[in-house]
Amino acid sequence: MHEEWKPVYTALVCDIMDQLGYRDQAMTYDIRPSHAECWIAGSALTLDAYANHEPHPDPYGQIFAAYDIASAGDVFVVATNGECKSGLWGELLSTAAQARKVNSVVTDGLVRDIRQMNQMNFNCFSRGYSPLDSAGRIIPESINQPIRCGGVHIKSGDFVLADFDGVAIIPANIKDEVFELAMEKLEGENTVRDA
Repeated sequence: MHEEWKPVYTALVCDIMDQLGYRDQAMTYDIRPSHAECWIAGSALTLDAYANHEPHPDPYGQIFAAYDIASAGDVFVVATNGECKSGLWGELLSTAAQARKVNSVVTDGLVRDIRQMNQMNFNCFSRGYSPLDSAGRIIPESINQPIRCGGVHIKSGDFVLADFDGVAIIPANIKDEVFELAMEKLEGENTVRDA
């Protein structure tokens, strides 16, 4: 999916978005890949989650609803609105996502089962890890709504590009322009390097 983005890297698209006047499109520095080879390029499918310590009849319901509308190659982007105790995402959710040809999650919260996720080649960018289950601690309340995740405003359909430097969010309305400018700049950089 989106293999054409492979030569493009986050620092390059951030430079281009800076020039276009989009200066706040990189998530905070503490959102890191689960291993060095993690690479994501795909459309955001947003989930908004909040701390919730009350018993809930359906603690994962909105995640299952998100699966129903996910397309192959989408990226689940989960805002936790400050809840950083429990792992909202883990091996079973990753397995169910892969069954729908979704292979990436980005969250400004924590995840669990990270070794299993790495073994599955499931791409994950997060603030860190926790063995605690999310049930009774955090609840995904809405999907496909605008969110703020890692300091960036994101709508479903915005483009997520993530590599070892971090996570860049390209608004859907400038995605094609950013890609074209990135490829032009890459050609120029390669020419200079060769010279």
